[in-house]
Amino acid sequence: MQITKKKYYDYLVPFALGLILATILLIPQFQIHTGVKLSDTQFHFNRFYDVYEQFKNHNFSYFQMNYGFGQTGRVVNAVYGPFFSYILGFLLFITGSWFKFQVLITYIVFIIGSYGMYRLSLKLKTSRITAIVVTLLFLTTGYMSSWTNSNSFSTWGAALVPYVLIQAVNLVDNDKGDFNWIGLGITMAVVAQVHLLSTVICVLALVPFFTYSLCQSKNKAVLCLNLVKAVVVFLVLTANVWGAFLLLYSTNHMAPTYDYPLSSTAITVGVISVWNTILDSILVIFFVQLCYVLTNFKESKLNNLITIEGIVFLFLSSQLFPWTFIETKFPVLKSTFQFPNRLTTIAYPLLFAAIGVTITELSKKYDNKITNLSYLLLVGIILSNLSANYIFTNHRVKENSIGEVTPQEFIDNNISKAPEYLPIQKKLAAGEIQNNGLNDLSPDSNKKFNKKVLSSGSLKLSWQSKKREVIVLPIFMYHQSQLIFNNKRLNPNLTAIGMPFVQSEPGENTAILSFKMPLWFTILLYISLVGWLLIIVLKILDIFLPNFKLNKFNFDQKKVGSKL
Repeated sequence: MQITKKKYYDYLVPFALGLILATILLIPQFQIHTGVKLSDTQFHFNRFYDVYEQFKNHNFSYFQMNYGFGQTGRVVNAVYGPFFSYILGFLLFITGSWFKFQVLITYIVFIIGSYGMYRLSLKLKTSRITAIVVTLLFLTTGYMSSWTNSNSFSTWGAALVPYVLIQAVNLVDNDKGDFNWIGLGITMAVVAQVHLLSTVICVLALVPFFTYSLCQSKNKAVLCLNLVKAVVVFLVLTANVWGAFLLLYSTNHMAPTYDYPLSSTAITVGVISVWNTILDSILVIFFVQLCYVLTNFKESKLNNLITIEGIVFLFLSSQLFPWTFIETKFPVLKSTFQFPNRLTTIAYPLLFAAIGVTITELSKKYDNKITNLSYLLLVGIILSNLSANYIFTNHRVKENSIGEVTPQEFIDNNISKAPEYLPIQKKLAAGEIQNNGLNDLSPDSNKKFNKKVLSSGSLKLSWQSKKREVIVLPIFMYHQSQLIFNNKRLNPNLTAIGMPFVQSEPGENTAILSFKMPLWFTILLYISLVGWLLIIVLKILDIFLPNFKLNKFNFDQKKVGSKL
């Protein structure tokens, strides 16, 4: 009975923490009962709106976006968190308004982040009180606290990082190489289905853990074999992600994202801890943690590892690192990596978890006065950070409120601010794309075209012309796109950013745009779907059938090791 109570406690506590923190930061929106349009809202919510309309009209198209981004047939969701886009689009379909949708997903991201950080702390054998304090630190710092004032999608990556770190601890928490390779593969696949760049960052975070485990393992062959298994699980569950990149990037010139000076997007000390600033008080506790590890390095090798790695990631994310020099040598990073502060999604949970381990070690060596003093200081930082975040969020909400509107009322068809993933015909910087026709795609320019989505997932345009003339259609064509113009298949000339020229005839004209998926990608898509379905079914059996364990599929590591 006691074990059962603890089990429920460990579910309810992080749920409550996430619920409370999200509610506090949502108060400004509750007060005026409104949705908000923040820094990244327009881009991401266009993605979800497209899926919303797919569910609403039963016109499904995996690659071609027929509703979002001005109904231009762009490809975005297929290469940016595809399955997760469908999940959030379905939630938008259920809620029916942007305000309710924003509230719902805010609660979801905070609860996911809270539960992951709490479980990571317990995994490191901290007390439950310590785990609560560490979780609150995590929720009020960096990208987690930035969601309600920016809608930055890196927040979702940040919320999932603790789950990756739990798998990282599993890597080093044994000496026989028999870690949970299924868990590692699934966790990394979830991150990839949500936010691809976070996947790359998480891989970098796992490297030191695997290296340490490889050095310490008594059965290196089993360790390496299990890593290969984890990679295979990951590849199966993300076949739709890497398959889409392979399809599009091997046959199209895809537009880059905006360039950002790396030195200006690294973190600096500020009066609030959000995506690009950090409180000086948090820096102080990180410094104290580093000093403790350096002077007590024999206490816990795991504490040493997570602290040092956390400090390295924090240094790389900051303006102390020579990003100005790096961006001159590798300018491609300005459009691919963009924000060094993204590395804090690894640094913060590592360092907060390490602080929890240190408090646990101190409580064993000394009396409770040291522990209580640590709690008092950390709670003071939490309250200070939460207060600053609330004030900042309150300002942003009132400045960017849009009222409680339906998805259709919210969507702005002007996509001139989003050049990502366009099928450019020559090498162009993101800024140059604006001057090659994208700025001309305003809502007014679309008015003369009647757009209709067909049941096949194709996009039909119809318009009236008074004379025979060459015009540019407000759609984009990729190598896999097919255009039927006035009932004839056409292979048109394209603008620099992939919009087709057609010669319209007097009277009514029609054009039908479709995206043709090759058979091999369809196979990969179904492999991924079946893989996820199988994982879900096995997990349900694992939960509800006492005699069934998912670990049965992890094979007998001792037998494998003896054979190797």
